Amino acid sequence: MVDRGWISNQRLLKAIAIKLAIKKLETPDAYKNVLHLALVTEVVNTASNVRFGPELYCGQQRKRINLLANFGQRVRLMSRDLGIVRDMVGATARVISGDARSCSALLRRKGYRRFHAVICSPPYPAEHDYTRNSRLELAFLESVTDRRSLQKIKKGMIRSHTKGIYVGDSDGELVTNSKRIRQIESIIRKKVKNKRHGFARLYPKVLVEYFGGMKRHFEDVMKILAPGARCAYVVGDQSSYLQVLIPTAQILGELAREVGFRNVRITRWRSRWSTTTSRRIDENILLMQRPKTVAVTSRRDRREKHYVGKR
Repeated sequence: MVDRGWISNQRLLKAIAIKLAIKKLETPDAYKNVLHLALVTEVVNTASNVRFGPELYCGQQRKRINLLANFGQRVRLMSRDLGIVRDMVGATARVISGDARSCSALLRRKGYRRFHAVICSPPYPAEHDYTRNSRLELAFLESVTDRRSLQKIKKGMIRSHTKGIYVGDSDGELVTNSKRIRQIESIIRKKVKNKRHGFARLYPKVLVEYFGGMKRHFEDVMKILAPGARCAYVVGDQSSYLQVLIPTAQILGELAREVGFRNVRITRWRSRWSTTTSRRIDENILLMQRPKTVAVTSRRDRREKHYVGKR
């Protein structure tokens, strides 16, 4: 990344010096993690030449900065923020890293059984490599040290871009019965027929793997939702693949109904400018609910259903 101009060698050495100083502190890892977060924020926002527009690119080197002073200011700001929320009732959060397509088993291993709400913004079927957009942070914090460690992260993500497609991917098999997905796939396949660059030929594959992965997620998250639980997914329509319109929210709504969700509706949140098609594209909120009454398949489910009914 130094060779590519993402960050200058001098500023990187200063950042590494601060990181080594944090490592040598005689304090619990939880505090070191907060300091690492403050440091990597300053590395990306002020020390590096990284820009987002919306894709990652290198801009001109920022003017002279004092990384150590900026880092100290960031730590003090974070400390004040933590002081504000410290005494708030119920102000707790937990970050759990894992594959959203198999979230139920992961969360149950962490001690969670039932959720009453889900609010999130999953990836869109577009050419955004989210690991590339955070490559500097991943490398600096040594979460990615080689190609294998990078692929491990990518393989645990819902497929949404051509650089994240692998030979063994098979989520697309879950949506072979979707007429709308097949129609869009057919249109894209015809458009890429005469394209010479290899990534274009993967566009149809990305489409079906994305929606197959999201259906897998819907099926899996249903297992840990309490009866009547509500969900909100922020998703955007896309035209990244040869300007073929993909109505993301509508298709995901159809898949949600197939899985068993009810009260599925779409509300428009905002529109954004697409640099690919030079037009405005809608972002929507997909709202849905797990039915209040569900089929009972096991003794444990009967106990849980009886308990919810009593409440």
